Amino acid sequence: MNPQLLPPQTASPADDVIRVLTREGYHRLAEALRDLLRPLVNGSETARAHPGATTLEKEVPLFTPFRPPPLDQGTWMDRARQVAIAHAYLRKEASEKSVAWLEERCGLRFDDSQVERAAVALDSQIRAWRRRRLPRPYWLFVHSWRERVCQATGAECWSATLVVGIDTHGYRLAADFAFGPSGEPHWDEMAKSLDARGVSPEGGGVTGRMVPEMFTAFASKWPAARLQACQRQFASRMTNQEPGSPKVPRVPFKGTTVEHRAVWDRWISADHPLRDWMRAPGSGRPGIFAVADLPASLQSALCSTSWVERELRQLRRQALQDDLPLGPSMKSRLLAAAVIEWEGRLDLKKPFVDPEILAEAQNAIAAARIA
Repeated sequence: MNPQLLPPQTASPADDVIRVLTREGYHRLAEALRDLLRPLVNGSETARAHPGATTLEKEVPLFTPFRPPPLDQGTWMDRARQVAIAHAYLRKEASEKSVAWLEERCGLRFDDSQVERAAVALDSQIRAWRRRRLPRPYWLFVHSWRERVCQATGAECWSATLVVGIDTHGYRLAADFAFGPSGEPHWDEMAKSLDARGVSPEGGGVTGRMVPEMFTAFASKWPAARLQACQRQFASRMTNQEPGSPKVPRVPFKGTTVEHRAVWDRWISADHPLRDWMRAPGSGRPGIFAVADLPASLQSALCSTSWVERELRQLRRQALQDDLPLGPSMKSRLLAAAVIEWEGRLDLKKPFVDPEILAEAQNAIAAARIA
């Protein structure tokens, strides 16, 4: 008999239901329904088999499609949370709320090897994200903070660093994220890594917290870049060091360097330890006046990292919402996944700064260098 003339095998309603449940992500329910129907299918498969069916086809009545491991499904943040909660669940350290979330998404049928495979796959994708080529930015924002991690010897504080860039079209992107023990990041290595991936703020500058080692490394790598110390941090440190003095200004000032200095000199003495950060802007010299001669609409956007701190509060709340006792690797995955998802949402907003003003500033800087 010609196989082409055989009647097509029609799927039963149960097969359609199982297929829909699998496609929609209800894998456990689809698997339970398949187990319930298997005896019925085995009993009727011989009658349904076509005359040319082999013995193997008769013995395997129901085809089970391939589906990825349950811990490898979802967005970046979902996968990082699944790995972290699964790791804590196997060690009986996860809360009931987090376990309920994990069971609803992918069930609790996994072991250490599955968790390890999902973690290795996520780590490789995060490394690929960190090594990607980037468009040349106009300005970089560098912000560092401390995160508590759980070690076998006790809790420790590790350093986390986020580098955010603004391209020539005014949009932001997450250029790099580093997480390591005390003493990191190594600023020279970070500047070298950024430069190798196409990041070079020679036509613009870098804004960061008042960390001399960072500015020294960036000045040696990008000598023509402006180095802007965060004005908001400067004002905060002035208030903390002199609690009895009047409140210092909390907003950036518009105007020339002379006008800026006239305001700040009222709050700082000649021998104050923060006096060095009030130097006039120059090549390779960080200070709080590095953006004073830029267009007024750019000064308020580029003089502080306070907006990065506000965004980081939301990132940390999203990444650490399960309140798990996280080790360094787990916390690094969660924070990196939150940063990647945050970067994906930035393009949905309006540009951080006006591209026309950026072009105006770049042309003015180029003309000043030629002159």
